Amino acid sequence: MIPRFRAVPPSSAQLAADRAAPHLLVFAAELDALVLATSAIGLGIEREASVARVVASRQQLDRLALELRTRGLSLADDLSRYVAPERHWKLRTRTLPLDRPYVMGILNLTNDSFSGDGVGRDPEAALHRAEDLRAAGADIIDVGAETARADRPVVEPEEEAAAVAPVIQALAKAGFLVSSDTYKPLVARVALESGAEIVNDISGLTLGVGAAAEAARAGAGYVLNYSYSVPKRRPDAPPVYADVVVETVAWMASRLALLRDAGLAGPQVALDPGIAFGKSHDEDLQILRRVSELRTFGLPLLLAHSRKNFVGSVTGRPPEDRDLETHAASVLAFEQGVRIFRVHDPEGTRRALELVAAIAAAAPGDFAPDATSWPWRAGADASHMTRVSPDKPAPPGQRW
Repeated sequence: MIPRFRAVPPSSAQLAADRAAPHLLVFAAELDALVLATSAIGLGIEREASVARVVASRQQLDRLALELRTRGLSLADDLSRYVAPERHWKLRTRTLPLDRPYVMGILNLTNDSFSGDGVGRDPEAALHRAEDLRAAGADIIDVGAETARADRPVVEPEEEAAAVAPVIQALAKAGFLVSSDTYKPLVARVALESGAEIVNDISGLTLGVGAAAEAARAGAGYVLNYSYSVPKRRPDAPPVYADVVVETVAWMASRLALLRDAGLAGPQVALDPGIAFGKSHDEDLQILRRVSELRTFGLPLLLAHSRKNFVGSVTGRPPEDRDLETHAASVLAFEQGVRIFRVHDPEGTRRALELVAAIAAAAPGDFAPDATSWPWRAGADASHMTRVSPDKPAPPGQRW
């Protein structure tokens, strides 16, 4: 399965060194017309039997998008979504600017979560847990009442809705930004009516567009999660991918078309590559290595990777001891364009993301010394170093 359009962006380090760093575009549609379009603007193209590759700077991509639109090619829409990505994630009553990372704290109303941190069906315990998550740095609270584990039974929609409604109502009243972790239309509807802003649907539309339609009806945010099979069912035989990243991009393109038919506008949709959904641990690592290719669609990227078993495959550590490795994956994902992180440890995630954002996304000069920090040790010599304590305290926000 090959997508009609796929983009491989340059890294943040490449762009920091050269704003004209090249993007790689791979096309598999309208190739004859594409050759003419690139030739018209003096842009090189490498064509094989079924695909064509273009290497171009951002400025050249703008010119190519205009040329494709002038020629009436549908590829103009694909390229335009990539070169002009969404700058905000539209939720039910607000929007989130995507110029910084967001931490989504996990709140499991279960006793059988794989990570062992569920609070059960007690609304008061759920509210206390949410307060702890927010204090630790969570921007969003993702509330779920059914574990994704395939070895645990499916919860009936009515039971799940009854569990989440009072919790979401209490959280919304207390000012939390709430996401509903569900694939069931009834639960999504009840959650949104109770104050949720987002439907986090792990089904990948394998059970239809019911939950997505509820999000569309409410104008809420929606998370499209890659899924090879229906929730809570392992495939009989392991999936076989020629290239798991290319096929994930193609899968996303097909599902996004279904979401558009269901009335979900682009700004409402975030993409989750589905770590641990229908992939081996090796394939999970391949996705993490190349998650930037999901920027093809110009939509917010969400990563739900916390404490998952690919970490155990690499380190041998149990779920409750995988937060450090989760933070390492978060850092690499942020550098590739992911902005929403669903995690068990908001504090560690927030600290890791603050630093990687400064390295990968801050502009030169954002952390430069100023008039108060530069003179602090100006003229210092060895005599200053012999004192038990400094001759004057460091200023707040010391930059030297």
